[in-house]
Amino acid sequence: MNSAELINVLSKKLQLNKADVVKRMDDAVSIITDALNKNDIISLHNMGSLEIKKRNERVCVNPGSGKRTLVPPKLIVKFKTSSNLKEKLKGLKL
Repeated sequence: MNSAELINVLSKKLQLNKADVVKRMDDAVSIITDALNKNDIISLHNMGSLEIKKRNERVCVNPGSGKRTLVPPKLIVKFKTSSNLKEKLKGLKL
């Protein structure tokens, strides 16, 4: 599902026009981004949590050339799935 499909589903389910759904989604993303910038953990009910983690500096090797390069440390967003969502996904067929 891409953003346009999500907007369509939400607009039908919430009985709102698409512009209002887009505005609310933009507001939600802005709030989540601000919270992550403050190093807060975002917990989404029955889904999981988002938090900022530091990825340490590491050496990578290009398999084709064998050239080694140093990858600097950086911050990443880590998603941890809730146990409730894990249980719901267990029954899915691949």
